[in-house]
Amino acid sequence: MPASESTLVDAGVRVGLVEADAVPKLRLQAKRERLSFVEAVTRAGRFPAAALYRALADTRQLAFLSPDELEPDRDVLATMPPRIWQTRLMLPVRGKDGSRLLALSDPDDSLSLERVERAAGLPFKVVLSEPEALRKAISLGLMSDPSRARVLGPVADVIEPQDPVQLLDDIMKEAYLRRASDIHFEPQEEGMRIRFRVDGCLQEYPVALSEADEEGLVNRIKVLANLDIAEQRMAQDGAMKYHIANWNLPETDIRVATIPTRWGERCTLRILGEETGQLSLTDLGMSPKMLERFGLAISQPHGMILVTGPTGSGKSTTLYAAIRQLRVNELNVLTVEDPVEQTLEAITQVQVSGKVGFAQALRSFLRHDPDVILVGEIRDRETAEIGLRAAMTGHLVMSTLHTNDSIGAVTRLADIGTERYLIGSTLIGVLAQRLARRLCPHCRRKHSCTPDEARLLGVPEDSGTQIYEPGGCSFCLGTGFLGRIGFFEALWVNQDLRVAIADGAGEREIRRLATDYTTLWEDCREKVLNGDVALSEIIHFIPEGAR
Repeated sequence: MPASESTLVDAGVRVGLVEADAVPKLRLQAKRERLSFVEAVTRAGRFPAAALYRALADTRQLAFLSPDELEPDRDVLATMPPRIWQTRLMLPVRGKDGSRLLALSDPDDSLSLERVERAAGLPFKVVLSEPEALRKAISLGLMSDPSRARVLGPVADVIEPQDPVQLLDDIMKEAYLRRASDIHFEPQEEGMRIRFRVDGCLQEYPVALSEADEEGLVNRIKVLANLDIAEQRMAQDGAMKYHIANWNLPETDIRVATIPTRWGERCTLRILGEETGQLSLTDLGMSPKMLERFGLAISQPHGMILVTGPTGSGKSTTLYAAIRQLRVNELNVLTVEDPVEQTLEAITQVQVSGKVGFAQALRSFLRHDPDVILVGEIRDRETAEIGLRAAMTGHLVMSTLHTNDSIGAVTRLADIGTERYLIGSTLIGVLAQRLARRLCPHCRRKHSCTPDEARLLGVPEDSGTQIYEPGGCSFCLGTGFLGRIGFFEALWVNQDLRVAIADGAGEREIRRLATDYTTLWEDCREKVLNGDVALSEIIHFIPEGAR
């Protein structure tokens, strides 16, 4: 059985997840809004209930098992009827060292421990896990036994169907609490798997679903996104606004995509602007020197600034933060985006559609007396040339481009057919960026550099340099990472570079002539030495010659 709410909240207070002074107020608020005490606490602190169970494990000095560690011990499962495991919410697990563990959600449930030990004739060590993870693991464990599968039938047939409206609301609550950027509904042979993308990595949301639940969830999403629920054999795209019931939160803009797979319809939800809606340039992780230089660049009256990187590297977030730093009440700022991910006050934002593309919108913008133009992405020659000519004729143009580094932006523009003299005469600078997980400040562990680490970081082996590695605590759900941080490479164009670019210089020549140039690895190295990130997170950014 799950631990009591008071026990969980007390554990949260002891580890610092919950402020003790706020507990009485949250208890009253839960009664007033007819919420559970745990729901009121997790909403206020914006962390999932799993964090409280991990906190309880820490305070009781017990191991905590994540959903992917709950591999059932099927020999012990066979010693008692299935209903007992499901009602008592307990799961026998074999540890990595071969030890016998009993996963519970209440460390004080001694009755369950005695019952299992008596039935199996073996001693067990208690470990903790969250209730939903246990329910799913128990169902899958019972169904994996062929003899029981014949009696019980498919997993989905023994799970009570749930209201799809409430089920989706619970999933959206969990996504909010975990600060997820995407939600994946993935049909598989054994049932639907739901995963959240958190800090760039996927985390499973443990929930046992019936076949009716799976179909109801997808249909509920399709209805909200104005998609055809009868069409299940082709991909569909849509969008919706979602408001979590009974929570005083603003509506969330969500992009929806569905596609048929072998085991059913897959659905992916992209949550737009959830975590980056209020970020400023100082929040992105730029060094003081780069922040000052970038601020100077966006204050220029004309020219082009590019932000490059792969999909999901935070390019749009950087541009939105730059727009927020401008004096928008004194400037006419126009944007064309696909899609509009964040709503910005006091500026005009245009959504790309079948009738209005990037190039068409840019042409029209020039007749609207703009000061600053933001182009969501340069995809073709026409958009590039119009943007560069706008930058040449007295407008500040900012845009994104898909390249591996900042210098590659010059050759990329040339490759799509843009005239070299246009690039050289208008380009102010190029910012290339990546994202990596930030070390959790509550549990990161310091250690002295090994000889190999010192060599990679370019510090003397006997210098005693210390760096940090991930730990694991309630704040980060045991991952050792909390949030993300950007790494930036900057190329600022001077007069010599303008001439060289116009004359057709290649990347090697541009790199040689660049005097105001910060590489991506230099920024990564600085953040490792500062303790912001682990060396393991940025190992793939190390130049080949330095490995």
